[in-house]
Amino acid sequence: MRIGIIGLGFVGLTLAVAFASKDYSVIGLDVDSSKVDAIRRGIPPFYEDGLENLLREVISKGKLKVTSNYENLRNTDIVFITVGTPPRPDGSQDQTYLMDAIRSLARVWKDANSFKLILIKSTIVPGTSRRLTDIFSRESGLIPENDFELVFNPEFLREGRALEDLLHPSRVVLGCFTSRGCDAAENLWREFYRKVDIEPLVLTMKPEEAELVKYASNAFLATRISFANTIANICEKTPGCDVVNVLEATGLDPRIGRKYLQPGLGYGGSCLPKDVKALIQYSRKVGYEPILLEAVDRVNETQPYKVIEYLLKEYEELKGKIVSILGLAFKPGTSDIRGSVSIKIAEALLQYGAIVKVHDPMALDNFRKLFGDRIVYCKEIIDALRDSDAVIVATEWPEYSLIKPSLFQSLMRNPVIIDGKRIYDPDKLQQYGVKLYAIGRSLIAKSV
Repeated sequence: MRIGIIGLGFVGLTLAVAFASKDYSVIGLDVDSSKVDAIRRGIPPFYEDGLENLLREVISKGKLKVTSNYENLRNTDIVFITVGTPPRPDGSQDQTYLMDAIRSLARVWKDANSFKLILIKSTIVPGTSRRLTDIFSRESGLIPENDFELVFNPEFLREGRALEDLLHPSRVVLGCFTSRGCDAAENLWREFYRKVDIEPLVLTMKPEEAELVKYASNAFLATRISFANTIANICEKTPGCDVVNVLEATGLDPRIGRKYLQPGLGYGGSCLPKDVKALIQYSRKVGYEPILLEAVDRVNETQPYKVIEYLLKEYEELKGKIVSILGLAFKPGTSDIRGSVSIKIAEALLQYGAIVKVHDPMALDNFRKLFGDRIVYCKEIIDALRDSDAVIVATEWPEYSLIKPSLFQSLMRNPVIIDGKRIYDPDKLQQYGVKLYAIGRSLIAKSV
């Protein structure tokens, strides 16, 4: 069985390495030749726990080959499409890369004489699988069900835990037009997971249902985060209230649970922000006004700017103040800054005339591509703290929780901390004269 994977980003490369590690013959394709060259040398274009070593292994064994030429997919039997579907300025989905991929594949598979299977993993709005099937059939000359099947197979991978999630999935979702398509896709995945020695939960449904599953999942996670931040913002206005205590007790209700119920500066990443916006636009297109999702999105858009609110409580103006941001990746364990709240925070601080210093264990280079010489990049935490008027913790990297209160006191010009991830003990900081603003912690003194 010869497997092709179009798009070697976070999802595609993880998928390629996983299949190759189980002795499948895999050809990975990406139109970015520099990315292909790096992967060929065993260097992934992003950080993902455990990926680099496994990539080097499958490359050296010849189980994974990478290319920028679609002709090299001609003899494949199964192709996964994992290209990006980025947002347009209005939040709707841009499917340019996806349409290019399906048309290019159609040209190399034109008039093929063996059955072909296409699995779409790119996140797509409902109805897209039908459009892709029509386009592919028209341009390849192949007949659906008879010559090929297209199945929508959404991914549910967490950055930083992608290999773990792929090898131990909570479920495999298949959106199929026919039983032949479902059977072909299900057989592939069951064979793969037999090599992993697990029996996955496989759910088959109509393509439109599967397309909506991915959006529903991400929209629900986003809703929980925006709900937690809404309660946090209420707590800040309530004397003596701390959202950590409120949400801990709330999350113990078995109907609710504690996951994704932590306050912060908003959600980021490559999926949640764009998927919520795309679902809003799709809902409006089909004639439904998604007021809940609009509120979720609005809360998230404004939440990062709470740091400006805190800073203006401390200083009359920010011009010339040195403000350091600890954490640039949208979450720990990755170098990905897509949708990172730190981008919004840094831009806002610059507009107020602040001098911005930043630190991150993995994402400095990616941030530099966005901001150039407008900000100061610090390789060491102490360099970020030194002479700062305020420090903002935006990503919960473990090393930030290990900073001693005395270090804030001794290095900073004015030890003011904005804890966007609730990692510090306010009582310990207070002992060293460090002033703490924390998301969801009352800004109003409790009355006696």
